[in-house]
Amino acid sequence: MKHSVGRAGRQARLGVLLVALVASPGLAACAATNAVTTAKTYAAGDGFSGEIADPASGTSVQLRNMLVVGEKKGGPGTLLGAVVNNGAKPIDVSLTVLDATGQAQLGTGTVTVAPGQLVKVGPGEKSSVSISALPVDAGAVIQLKAGTPAGSDQLSVPVMAPTGTYAGIKP
Repeated sequence: MKHSVGRAGRQARLGVLLVALVASPGLAACAATNAVTTAKTYAAGDGFSGEIADPASGTSVQLRNMLVVGEKKGGPGTLLGAVVNNGAKPIDVSLTVLDATGQAQLGTGTVTVAPGQLVKVGPGEKSSVSISALPVDAGAVIQLKAGTPAGSDQLSVPVMAPTGTYAGIKP
């Protein structure tokens, strides 16, 4: 059996083809106006990151995935994260955990980082900062001030409950 396409069928096909040709450049141009999301740097963890730059030497110290693990207000807590030295000389980085207002000091420590190295901060690591009494419950945010001879940076860091990924961490 032979099928024939009538004039209305040809016009419909022509209309669809015309719409496709007209819309194609517009749809393809979406990529031209939107940045590629995967090309953006972001912190892929629960904590927050920061940087202390030294303009005189052109180097920096990076703070990576900084957070506090603790369960409840009044209970103990501990700082977790990593410090990276992008410079050519060893550097001492002071870490001071502060309350949410950034006024009351909760715990301090110093990390010595060799050139081009990463040092983890936390229980069982080379460096740790303990907090005897958290001023907030898990889920809240407190402050971390990090300092080097070149300057300092202050970050808001989350307080995470010792569950899931952090279940084995005892403040």
